[in-house]
Amino acid sequence: MKRLLYFLYLLPIFLSLGCNKYQDEISIKLSHVKGYGPFLNGNLITFPAVDSIYYKGVPNDLDEYVVRSVILQRKQYLWNQYKTGKIDKQRFSQLATYYKIDSTRLTNELVDSEVIFLIGTRTDKKRIIIVDSNNDENFSGEKILEYDFPLSLEKEKEISDFLPVISANYEYFEEGKITRKTVNLQPSPYRGSLGISYYTKNEVEKKYDLFISFPEYLSGKAKINHSNYDVYVSNGFASMVFTEDRANIYIKNNKDTRPSEIDGDLPYRIGDIFNTDDSIDYLIEKISFWGDTLNLKYLGKNSHPFGFNEMFYIPKFTAQKLDHSEFSLKDYSGKYILFDFWGTWCTPCIKSIPDLKELYNEFKDKEIMFVSVAFDSDANKVGQFVLREQMNWEHIFIDQNKIDKNSLVEKLRVSSFPTTILISPEGVIIARNKSFEELRIILNEKLKSQHLHPVLN
Repeated sequence: MKRLLYFLYLLPIFLSLGCNKYQDEISIKLSHVKGYGPFLNGNLITFPAVDSIYYKGVPNDLDEYVVRSVILQRKQYLWNQYKTGKIDKQRFSQLATYYKIDSTRLTNELVDSEVIFLIGTRTDKKRIIIVDSNNDENFSGEKILEYDFPLSLEKEKEISDFLPVISANYEYFEEGKITRKTVNLQPSPYRGSLGISYYTKNEVEKKYDLFISFPEYLSGKAKINHSNYDVYVSNGFASMVFTEDRANIYIKNNKDTRPSEIDGDLPYRIGDIFNTDDSIDYLIEKISFWGDTLNLKYLGKNSHPFGFNEMFYIPKFTAQKLDHSEFSLKDYSGKYILFDFWGTWCTPCIKSIPDLKELYNEFKDKEIMFVSVAFDSDANKVGQFVLREQMNWEHIFIDQNKIDKNSLVEKLRVSSFPTTILISPEGVIIARNKSFEELRIILNEKLKSQHLHPVLN
Protein backbone atom coordinates (compact mmCIF):
# COMPACT_ATOMS: atom_id res chain seq x y z
CA MET A 1 0.00 0.00 0.00
CA LYS A 2 2.85 2.36 0.87
CA ARG A 3 4.52 1.63 -2.48
CA LEU A 4 1.25 2.45 -4.30
CA LEU A 5 0.90 5.75 -2.45
CA TYR A 6 4.53 6.59 -3.17
CA PHE A 7 4.01 5.84 -6.89
CA LEU A 8 0.90 8.02 -7.00
CA TYR A 9 2.86 10.78 -5.32
CA LEU A 10 5.61 10.63 -7.95
CA LEU A 11 3.26 10.20 -10.95
CA PRO A 12 2.68 13.94 -11.55
CA ILE A 13 6.45 14.46 -11.49
CA PHE A 14 7.03 11.73 -14.06
CA LEU A 15 4.25 13.12 -16.25
CA SER A 16 5.63 16.63 -16.07
CA LEU A 17 9.06 15.41 -17.12
CA GLY A 18 7.53 13.78 -20.18
CA CYS A 19 5.41 16.78 -21.13
CA ASN A 20 6.43 19.60 -23.46
CA LYS A 21 7.56 22.58 -21.38
CA TYR A 22 6.31 24.95 -24.07
CA GLN A 23 2.71 25.98 -24.72
CA ASP A 24 1.18 23.59 -27.25
CA GLU A 25 -1.82 25.77 -28.14
CA ILE A 26 -1.99 29.54 -27.68
CA SER A 27 -5.22 31.49 -28.05
CA ILE A 28 -4.68 35.25 -28.24
CA LYS A 29 -7.62 37.51 -27.44
CA LEU A 30 -7.92 40.51 -29.75
CA SER A 31 -9.79 43.79 -29.47
CA HIS A 32 -11.07 46.06 -32.23
CA VAL A 33 -9.29 49.40 -32.66
CA LYS A 34 -10.43 52.22 -34.95
CA GLY A 35 -7.97 53.29 -37.62
CA TYR A 36 -5.32 51.54 -39.70
CA GLY A 37 -2.67 51.03 -37.03
CA PRO A 38 0.64 49.70 -38.41
CA PHE A 39 -0.95 48.63 -41.71
CA LEU A 40 -1.34 50.20 -45.13
CA ASN A 41 -4.92 51.29 -45.67
CA GLY A 42 -7.11 49.47 -48.16
CA ASN A 43 -10.61 49.70 -49.61
CA LEU A 44 -13.11 48.18 -51.99
CA ILE A 45 -14.56 49.64 -55.15
CA THR A 46 -18.31 50.07 -55.48
CA PHE A 47 -19.63 49.52 -58.99
CA PRO A 48 -22.89 50.71 -60.54
CA ALA A 49 -25.78 48.56 -59.35
CA VAL A 50 -27.13 45.90 -61.70
CA ASP A 51 -30.54 45.96 -60.02
CA SER A 52 -32.51 49.03 -59.04
CA ILE A 53 -31.96 50.37 -55.51
CA TYR A 54 -34.88 51.80 -53.54
CA TYR A 55 -34.12 55.09 -51.76
CA LYS A 56 -35.59 58.50 -50.97
CA GLY A 57 -34.65 61.78 -49.29
CA VAL A 58 -32.25 63.08 -51.96
CA PRO A 59 -31.20 66.73 -51.30
CA ASN A 60 -32.65 69.31 -53.68
CA ASP A 61 -29.40 71.15 -54.37
CA LEU A 62 -27.68 68.43 -56.43
CA ASP A 63 -26.73 68.86 -60.07
CA GLU A 64 -26.39 65.09 -60.42
CA TYR A 65 -25.82 61.99 -58.31
CA VAL A 66 -25.68 58.20 -58.31
CA VAL A 67 -26.58 55.66 -55.62
CA ARG A 68 -24.48 52.59 -54.91
CA SER A 69 -24.43 49.89 -52.28
CA VAL A 70 -22.14 47.63 -50.26
CA ILE A 71 -23.28 44.13 -49.31
CA LEU A 72 -22.01 43.09 -45.87
CA GLN A 73 -23.21 39.45 -45.97
CA ARG A 74 -23.00 38.42 -49.58
CA LYS A 75 -24.04 34.77 -49.24
CA GLN A 76 -27.23 35.64 -47.35
CA TYR A 77 -27.96 38.50 -49.74
CA LEU A 78 -27.68 36.24 -52.80
CA TRP A 79 -29.85 33.59 -51.13
CA ASN A 80 -32.53 36.21 -50.45
CA GLN A 81 -32.28 37.40 -54.07
CA TYR A 82 -32.83 33.84 -55.26
CA LYS A 83 -35.72 33.13 -52.89
CA THR A 84 -37.50 36.32 -53.95
CA GLY A 85 -37.09 35.49 -57.65
CA LYS A 86 -34.58 38.25 -58.49
CA ILE A 87 -31.97 35.62 -59.43
CA ASP A 88 -32.96 32.52 -61.42
CA LYS A 89 -31.93 29.00 -60.45
CA GLN A 90 -29.16 28.65 -63.03
CA ARG A 91 -27.51 31.94 -62.08
CA PHE A 92 -27.76 31.18 -58.38
CA SER A 93 -26.19 27.78 -58.95
CA GLN A 94 -23.20 29.50 -60.57
CA LEU A 95 -22.92 32.01 -57.75
CA ALA A 96 -23.31 29.32 -55.10
CA THR A 97 -20.38 27.42 -56.58
CA TYR A 98 -18.21 30.53 -56.82
CA TYR A 99 -18.96 31.83 -53.32
CA LYS A 100 -19.28 28.34 -51.75
CA ILE A 101 -22.80 29.04 -50.48
CA ASP A 102 -24.31 26.53 -48.03
CA SER A 103 -28.01 27.40 -47.94
CA THR A 104 -28.56 25.27 -44.80
CA ARG A 105 -26.65 27.94 -42.87
CA LEU A 106 -28.86 30.76 -44.18
CA THR A 107 -32.41 31.96 -43.53
CA ASN A 108 -35.41 32.50 -45.80
CA GLU A 109 -36.19 35.68 -43.85
CA LEU A 110 -35.08 38.91 -45.49
CA VAL A 111 -31.82 40.16 -43.99
CA ASP A 112 -30.97 43.81 -44.70
CA SER A 113 -27.18 43.50 -45.02
CA GLU A 114 -26.97 46.24 -47.64
CA VAL A 115 -25.71 49.78 -46.91
CA ILE A 116 -26.43 52.38 -49.59
CA PHE A 117 -24.44 55.50 -50.49
CA LEU A 118 -25.26 58.61 -52.49
CA ILE A 119 -22.40 60.35 -54.27
CA GLY A 120 -22.93 63.46 -56.36
CA THR A 121 -22.16 67.08 -57.13
CA ARG A 122 -23.98 70.05 -55.61
CA THR A 123 -24.89 73.21 -57.49
CA ASP A 124 -21.85 74.86 -55.80
CA LYS A 125 -19.70 72.15 -57.52
CA LYS A 126 -18.81 70.52 -54.20
CA ARG A 127 -18.46 66.71 -54.31
CA ILE A 128 -20.59 65.08 -51.59
CA ILE A 129 -21.24 61.61 -50.19
CA ILE A 130 -24.18 60.60 -47.98
CA VAL A 131 -24.28 57.28 -46.13
CA ASP A 132 -27.62 55.73 -45.17
CA SER A 133 -26.25 55.16 -41.67
CA ASN A 134 -29.52 54.05 -40.01
CA ASN A 135 -30.29 51.64 -42.86
CA ASP A 136 -33.78 52.97 -43.63
CA GLU A 137 -33.22 53.72 -47.36
CA ASN A 138 -33.72 57.43 -46.62
CA PHE A 139 -30.93 59.99 -47.11
CA SER A 140 -32.78 62.86 -45.44
CA GLY A 141 -31.42 63.73 -42.01
CA GLU A 142 -28.10 62.01 -42.72
CA LYS A 143 -24.76 63.79 -42.38
CA ILE A 144 -23.50 65.19 -45.68
CA LEU A 145 -19.78 64.58 -46.21
CA GLU A 146 -18.02 67.20 -48.36
CA TYR A 147 -14.84 66.63 -50.40
CA ASP A 148 -12.56 68.96 -52.33
CA PHE A 149 -12.52 67.63 -55.86
CA PRO A 150 -10.51 67.08 -57.94
CA LEU A 151 -7.20 66.86 -56.08
CA SER A 152 -3.66 66.06 -57.14
CA LEU A 153 -2.47 62.49 -56.57
CA GLU A 154 -0.04 63.73 -53.91
CA LYS A 155 -2.82 65.53 -52.04
CA GLU A 156 -5.09 62.46 -52.24
CA LYS A 157 -2.37 60.31 -50.62
CA GLU A 158 -1.75 62.96 -47.99
CA ILE A 159 -5.36 63.06 -46.78
CA SER A 160 -6.35 59.41 -47.39
CA ASP A 161 -6.07 58.33 -43.73
CA PHE A 162 -7.91 61.41 -42.45
CA LEU A 163 -11.14 61.29 -44.42
CA PRO A 164 -14.36 61.27 -42.35
CA VAL A 165 -15.57 57.99 -40.84
CA ILE A 166 -19.27 57.14 -40.47
CA SER A 167 -20.89 54.39 -38.38
CA ALA A 168 -23.66 52.50 -40.17
CA ASN A 169 -26.19 49.88 -39.06
CA TYR A 170 -26.89 46.64 -40.91
CA GLU A 171 -28.35 43.18 -40.29
CA TYR A 172 -26.44 39.89 -40.14
CA PHE A 173 -27.71 36.33 -39.89
CA GLU A 174 -25.65 33.98 -37.72
CA GLU A 175 -26.24 31.20 -35.20
CA GLY A 176 -29.86 30.92 -36.25
CA LYS A 177 -30.90 34.53 -35.69
CA ILE A 178 -30.78 37.97 -37.30
CA THR A 179 -28.71 40.48 -35.34
CA ARG A 180 -28.20 44.20 -35.83
CA LYS A 181 -24.59 45.28 -36.08
CA THR A 182 -22.66 48.51 -36.54
CA VAL A 183 -19.71 49.03 -38.85
CA ASN A 184 -17.32 51.96 -39.31
CA LEU A 185 -17.07 53.10 -42.92
CA GLN A 186 -14.70 55.57 -44.58
CA PRO A 187 -16.03 56.53 -48.02
CA SER A 188 -13.81 58.25 -50.59
CA PRO A 189 -14.40 59.75 -54.06
CA TYR A 190 -10.69 59.56 -54.95
CA ARG A 191 -9.37 56.89 -57.32
CA GLY A 192 -5.69 57.72 -57.01
CA SER A 193 -3.67 56.18 -59.84
CA LEU A 194 -6.18 53.38 -60.50
CA GLY A 195 -7.55 52.97 -64.00
CA ILE A 196 -11.21 51.93 -63.73
CA SER A 197 -13.82 51.27 -66.39
CA TYR A 198 -17.52 50.96 -65.59
CA TYR A 199 -19.51 48.73 -67.93
CA THR A 200 -22.64 50.84 -68.06
CA LYS A 201 -24.40 53.00 -70.58
CA ASN A 202 -25.20 55.55 -67.88
CA GLU A 203 -22.78 58.44 -68.50
CA VAL A 204 -23.38 59.91 -65.05
CA GLU A 205 -22.33 56.64 -63.38
CA LYS A 206 -19.04 56.77 -65.28
CA LYS A 207 -18.18 60.13 -63.69
CA TYR A 208 -18.19 58.92 -60.09
CA ASP A 209 -15.79 56.72 -58.16
CA LEU A 210 -16.75 55.51 -54.71
CA PHE A 211 -14.35 53.58 -52.54
CA ILE A 212 -15.28 52.19 -49.13
CA SER A 213 -12.77 51.35 -46.40
CA PHE A 214 -13.45 49.67 -43.05
CA PRO A 215 -10.88 51.47 -40.85
CA GLU A 216 -10.60 49.00 -37.99
CA TYR A 217 -7.80 46.62 -37.02
CA LEU A 218 -7.25 44.20 -34.13
CA SER A 219 -4.80 44.43 -31.28
CA GLY A 220 -3.86 42.14 -28.41
CA LYS A 221 -1.08 40.98 -26.11
CA ALA A 222 0.34 37.49 -25.69
CA LYS A 223 2.78 35.86 -23.31
CA ILE A 224 4.52 33.15 -25.31
CA ASN A 225 6.78 31.03 -23.15
CA HIS A 226 8.81 33.66 -21.29
CA SER A 227 8.37 36.71 -23.51
CA ASN A 228 5.62 39.30 -23.99
CA TYR A 229 4.43 40.11 -27.49
CA ASP A 230 2.19 42.70 -29.10
CA VAL A 231 -0.16 41.37 -31.78
CA TYR A 232 -1.76 43.35 -34.59
CA VAL A 233 -4.13 41.99 -37.25
CA SER A 234 -5.86 43.53 -40.26
CA ASN A 235 -8.01 42.10 -43.04
CA GLY A 236 -7.03 44.56 -45.75
CA PHE A 237 -9.77 47.01 -44.64
CA ALA A 238 -12.04 45.90 -47.50
CA SER A 239 -14.34 43.85 -45.25
CA MET A 240 -15.44 43.73 -41.63
CA VAL A 241 -14.87 39.95 -41.20
CA PHE A 242 -11.54 38.17 -40.93
CA THR A 243 -11.26 35.42 -43.50
CA GLU A 244 -8.05 33.44 -43.21
CA ASP A 245 -6.90 34.23 -46.75
CA ARG A 246 -6.96 37.99 -46.04
CA ALA A 247 -5.54 38.26 -42.52
CA ASN A 248 -2.31 40.27 -42.13
CA ILE A 249 -0.56 39.67 -38.81
CA TYR A 250 2.28 41.18 -36.80
CA ILE A 251 3.63 39.42 -33.71
CA LYS A 252 6.43 41.48 -32.21
CA ASN A 253 8.26 41.43 -28.90
CA ASN A 254 6.91 44.45 -27.06
CA LYS A 255 10.49 45.61 -26.44
CA ASP A 256 10.90 46.08 -30.18
CA THR A 257 9.75 49.11 -32.12
CA ARG A 258 6.23 48.93 -33.45
CA PRO A 259 6.09 47.34 -36.93
CA SER A 260 5.02 49.41 -39.91
CA GLU A 261 3.82 48.15 -43.27
CA ILE A 262 4.51 51.62 -44.67
CA ASP A 263 8.18 51.24 -43.67
CA GLY A 264 8.38 47.84 -45.36
CA ASP A 265 7.77 45.42 -42.46
CA LEU A 266 5.98 42.47 -44.03
CA PRO A 267 3.13 40.93 -42.01
CA TYR A 268 2.55 37.21 -41.50
CA ARG A 269 -0.41 35.32 -42.93
CA ILE A 270 -2.40 32.38 -41.63
CA GLY A 271 -0.29 29.29 -42.27
CA ASP A 272 3.03 31.06 -41.73
CA ILE A 273 5.47 30.03 -39.00
CA PHE A 274 6.39 32.47 -36.24
CA ASN A 275 9.71 31.92 -34.46
CA THR A 276 9.89 33.16 -30.85
CA ASP A 277 12.79 34.85 -29.09
CA ASP A 278 13.80 31.48 -27.65
CA SER A 279 13.83 29.87 -31.14
CA ILE A 280 10.52 28.01 -30.93
CA ASP A 281 8.40 27.65 -34.06
CA TYR A 282 4.64 28.23 -33.80
CA LEU A 283 2.22 27.78 -36.67
CA ILE A 284 -0.10 30.78 -37.05
CA GLU A 285 -3.03 28.42 -37.33
CA LYS A 286 -6.31 30.30 -37.58
CA ILE A 287 -8.27 33.42 -36.75
CA SER A 288 -11.91 33.62 -35.72
CA PHE A 289 -14.51 34.94 -38.18
CA TRP A 290 -14.97 38.26 -36.37
CA GLY A 291 -11.30 38.46 -35.42
CA ASP A 292 -11.77 37.94 -31.67
CA THR A 293 -9.06 35.29 -31.31
CA LEU A 294 -5.85 34.26 -33.07
CA ASN A 295 -4.58 30.71 -32.52
CA LEU A 296 -0.98 29.50 -32.58
CA LYS A 297 0.18 25.86 -32.54
CA TYR A 298 3.52 24.61 -31.21
CA LEU A 299 5.78 23.00 -33.83
CA GLY A 300 9.16 22.62 -32.14
CA LYS A 301 12.52 24.20 -31.55
CA ASN A 302 14.22 25.76 -34.57
CA SER A 303 17.40 27.82 -34.39
CA HIS A 304 17.37 28.39 -38.18
CA PRO A 305 13.93 29.96 -38.79
CA PHE A 306 12.82 30.57 -42.35
CA GLY A 307 11.05 33.79 -43.30
CA PHE A 308 10.78 36.71 -45.68
CA ASN A 309 11.96 39.56 -43.45
CA GLU A 310 15.50 40.52 -42.52
CA MET A 311 17.35 38.19 -40.08
CA PHE A 312 15.48 35.09 -41.28
CA TYR A 313 16.85 32.29 -43.42
CA ILE A 314 15.61 32.32 -47.01
CA PRO A 315 12.83 29.71 -47.46
CA LYS A 316 13.25 26.73 -49.75
CA PHE A 317 12.08 27.49 -53.29
CA THR A 318 12.17 26.19 -56.84
CA ALA A 319 13.41 28.32 -59.73
CA GLN A 320 14.50 28.10 -63.35
CA LYS A 321 16.98 30.29 -65.15
CA LEU A 322 16.14 31.92 -68.46
CA ASP A 323 17.85 29.03 -70.26
CA HIS A 324 15.45 26.61 -68.44
CA SER A 325 18.21 25.12 -66.28
CA GLU A 326 17.59 24.77 -62.54
CA PHE A 327 18.72 27.50 -60.17
CA SER A 328 20.11 26.27 -56.86
CA LEU A 329 21.61 28.19 -53.95
CA LYS A 330 24.08 25.35 -53.47
CA ASP A 331 25.87 26.42 -56.65
CA TYR A 332 26.82 29.70 -54.97
CA SER A 333 27.94 28.39 -51.60
CA GLY A 334 30.00 30.86 -49.58
CA LYS A 335 28.86 33.91 -51.54
CA TYR A 336 26.51 36.80 -50.93
CA ILE A 337 23.57 36.81 -53.32
CA LEU A 338 21.70 39.92 -54.39
CA PHE A 339 18.25 39.14 -55.81
CA ASP A 340 16.72 41.89 -57.94
CA PHE A 341 13.00 41.37 -58.68
CA TRP A 342 11.87 43.15 -61.83
CA GLY A 343 9.84 42.93 -65.04
CA THR A 344 10.02 44.39 -68.54
CA TRP A 345 6.56 45.91 -67.86
CA CYS A 346 7.87 47.80 -64.80
CA THR A 347 8.99 51.35 -65.59
CA PRO A 348 10.78 51.94 -62.24
CA CYS A 349 12.61 48.61 -62.76
CA ILE A 350 13.88 49.72 -66.18
CA LYS A 351 14.99 53.07 -64.80
CA SER A 352 17.00 51.35 -62.05
CA ILE A 353 19.00 49.09 -64.40
CA PRO A 354 21.91 51.58 -64.90
CA ASP A 355 22.36 51.77 -61.10
CA LEU A 356 22.20 47.98 -60.84
CA LYS A 357 24.83 47.62 -63.60
CA GLU A 358 27.06 50.10 -61.83
CA LEU A 359 26.80 48.10 -58.60
CA TYR A 360 27.47 44.87 -60.50
CA ASN A 361 30.60 46.25 -62.18
CA GLU A 362 31.89 47.38 -58.79
CA PHE A 363 31.44 44.00 -57.08
CA LYS A 364 31.51 41.42 -59.90
CA ASP A 365 35.03 40.23 -59.00
CA LYS A 366 34.17 39.80 -55.32
CA GLU A 367 32.31 37.13 -53.37
CA ILE A 368 28.84 38.24 -54.46
CA MET A 369 26.45 36.91 -57.09
CA PHE A 370 23.87 39.11 -58.80
CA VAL A 371 20.61 37.35 -59.71
CA SER A 372 17.78 39.17 -61.46
CA VAL A 373 14.35 37.57 -61.03
CA ALA A 374 12.06 38.51 -63.93
CA PHE A 375 8.38 38.30 -62.97
CA ASP A 376 7.04 38.51 -66.49
CA SER A 377 4.82 36.87 -69.10
CA ASP A 378 7.28 36.25 -71.95
CA ALA A 379 10.66 34.59 -71.33
CA ASN A 380 11.85 35.34 -74.88
CA LYS A 381 11.11 39.03 -74.46
CA VAL A 382 13.00 39.05 -71.16
CA GLY A 383 15.96 37.25 -72.76
CA GLN A 384 16.15 39.73 -75.62
CA PHE A 385 15.97 42.64 -73.17
CA VAL A 386 18.76 41.15 -71.02
CA LEU A 387 21.04 40.75 -74.06
CA ARG A 388 20.30 44.23 -75.38
CA GLU A 389 20.97 45.88 -72.01
CA GLN A 390 24.06 43.72 -71.36
CA MET A 391 22.83 42.53 -67.97
CA ASN A 392 25.71 40.09 -67.63
CA TRP A 393 24.70 38.19 -64.52
CA GLU A 394 22.39 35.32 -63.58
CA HIS A 395 18.70 35.48 -64.50
CA ILE A 396 15.64 33.65 -63.19
CA PHE A 397 12.28 33.73 -64.97
CA ILE A 398 8.93 33.42 -63.17
CA ASP A 399 5.74 33.35 -65.25
CA GLN A 400 3.44 35.98 -63.78
CA ASN A 401 0.41 34.25 -65.35
CA LYS A 402 0.91 31.03 -63.38
CA ILE A 403 0.32 30.47 -59.67
CA ASP A 404 3.33 28.81 -58.06
CA LYS A 405 3.43 28.87 -54.26
CA ASN A 406 7.02 27.61 -54.32
CA SER A 407 8.34 30.46 -56.46
CA LEU A 408 10.71 33.11 -55.09
CA VAL A 409 8.05 35.78 -55.53
CA GLU A 410 5.60 33.86 -53.32
CA LYS A 411 8.13 32.57 -50.78
CA LEU A 412 9.66 36.01 -50.25
CA ARG A 413 6.32 37.89 -50.45
CA VAL A 414 7.44 40.19 -53.23
CA SER A 415 4.48 42.39 -54.12
CA SER A 416 6.17 45.54 -55.43
CA PHE A 417 8.74 45.96 -58.18
CA PRO A 418 11.62 46.55 -58.17
CA THR A 419 12.55 44.79 -54.92
CA THR A 420 16.09 43.90 -53.86
CA ILE A 421 16.91 41.20 -51.30
CA LEU A 422 20.47 40.50 -50.14
CA ILE A 423 21.31 37.03 -48.80
CA SER A 424 24.38 36.21 -46.68
CA PRO A 425 26.61 33.19 -47.43
CA GLU A 426 24.76 31.41 -44.61
CA GLY A 427 21.42 31.97 -46.36
CA VAL A 428 20.18 34.76 -44.07
CA ILE A 429 18.27 37.76 -45.44
CA ILE A 430 20.43 40.72 -44.38
CA ALA A 431 18.89 43.54 -46.43
CA ARG A 432 15.51 44.03 -48.08
CA ASN A 433 14.41 46.96 -50.24
CA LYS A 434 17.51 49.01 -49.58
CA SER A 435 18.71 51.67 -52.02
CA PHE A 436 21.71 50.87 -54.20
CA GLU A 437 23.83 53.23 -52.12
CA GLU A 438 22.75 51.45 -48.93
CA LEU A 439 23.56 48.09 -50.56
CA ARG A 440 26.98 49.40 -51.55
CA ILE A 441 27.74 50.34 -47.94
CA ILE A 442 26.43 47.01 -46.57
CA LEU A 443 28.42 44.96 -49.08
CA ASN A 444 31.64 46.85 -48.45
CA GLU A 445 31.26 46.37 -44.71
CA LYS A 446 30.39 42.67 -45.02
CA LEU A 447 33.16 41.87 -47.48
CA LYS A 448 35.72 43.78 -45.40
CA SER A 449 34.66 41.91 -42.27
CA GLN A 450 34.82 38.62 -44.14
CA HIS A 451 38.36 39.44 -45.25
CA LEU A 452 39.49 40.36 -41.75
CA HIS A 453 37.90 37.30 -40.15
CA PRO A 454 38.30 34.36 -42.55
CA VAL A 455 36.31 31.23 -41.89
CA LEU A 456 38.57 28.47 -40.56
CA ASN A 457 38.15 24.93 -41.86
